[in-house]
Amino acid sequence: MTLASAALLTLPLSGAAFADAKPHPAATVKAPQPTHSNPAMPTVSQDQLAKGRDDARRFALKVSVDPDRVRAGDSYDVTIVAKGLRSGTAVVTSPEGKSYRVALSDGKATKTLTVPSKAKAGSKTVTVKVGNKTATASFDVLTLRPQRHRGHDGK
Repeated sequence: MTLASAALLTLPLSGAAFADAKPHPAATVKAPQPTHSNPAMPTVSQDQLAKGRDDARRFALKVSVDPDRVRAGDSYDVTIVAKGLRSGTAVVTSPEGKSYRVALSDGKATKTLTVPSKAKAGSKTVTVKVGNKTATASFDVLTLRPQRHRGHDGK
């Protein structure tokens, strides 16, 4: 027995197998056609998308204090400039540790703070956080010299 005859014996012998003697056309499979890119819609890779998100997070954060020398009990302005950012929220933290939320408008904001009247003289730092960036600005606190009380006679 040959291999071909053995294969024929293993085929199921149903009436349908022999009744359909007409040859059928072979099924055709289409190869995928290359897509044509639309010039108005360029193809963007996942890496490029991630880079675009990173670029959106890139901005320059600057903070300043005016005046840079403040007497205990007086106020000062903290100016925030987030160049490259149109809106958002800044968190200003005073040297005493109090936090304040400030809305940015066109990437800018100002917050007025007051030095406590019993603050010690010396350099103080204000911290500002916008998104994942942090910036600081320093200023000096001055205290009033205690005035000597003169006696009733003006001496």
